[in-house]
Amino acid sequence: MKNLSTVSLIAIMMAGPLAANGAMIGPTPYLSSADSPFAGTPFSYFHVEDFEDSLLNTPGVIASAGIVLSPAALTDSVDADDGSVDGSGTAGHTWYSNGGSSLTFTFSAVLLGALPTHAGLVWTDVGFASVQDGFDTVTFEAFDAANNSLGFISPSAVGDGLFGGQTAEDRFFGVTSASGIGSIRITSLSSTDWEIDHLQYGLASVPSGAVPEPGTLALLIAGVAGIRFLRRRM
Repeated sequence: MKNLSTVSLIAIMMAGPLAANGAMIGPTPYLSSADSPFAGTPFSYFHVEDFEDSLLNTPGVIASAGIVLSPAALTDSVDADDGSVDGSGTAGHTWYSNGGSSLTFTFSAVLLGALPTHAGLVWTDVGFASVQDGFDTVTFEAFDAANNSLGFISPSAVGDGLFGGQTAEDRFFGVTSASGIGSIRITSLSSTDWEIDHLQYGLASVPSGAVPEPGTLALLIAGVAGIRFLRRRM
């Protein structure tokens, strides 16, 4: 300990991650991009895939399954995608499960430059193929680059008993993780006929000279205090 300086000990303390798991968000109501829990966060990059061009083509993401649904009587897009918040999502586009019970969206660090620190999507509807028409139970889970779980949102009841494009029941599910998000997965426990929308992901930017987070600052203070205590004893 006699040769270990205050600076070198602080560097060791800062080298390791303070939290390996992600912070899970949701389910929360969502009618437009303004309802995203990520709104207002400074990002180095941020993408929202609303499928309004009939494609999944935002950079650096692929889907395990599904297809785009075009506007129709039973399509349930995010409310604002048709230009107004009017209680109906039938005039927008969504990503449809197409007979599957689970959808995984995987991010590419190569194409994006770095994995996102924030990611989420909006569950919008379940159809008449569910166990109980218009109601669903879903889970949401996130994974790091090595496919280790960052956390999950336990089975959540969603839906309003209707499947004609109503939007009040739309819910956001998301995650944040400073270590990077490799993929996110949403699973329906009762249906293979359901939709999501507004897939979104971004890399949070940290301004130079930013004040350390409270947990980091507390550890640094404790470390410095410990060094001073040891020096008094040596």
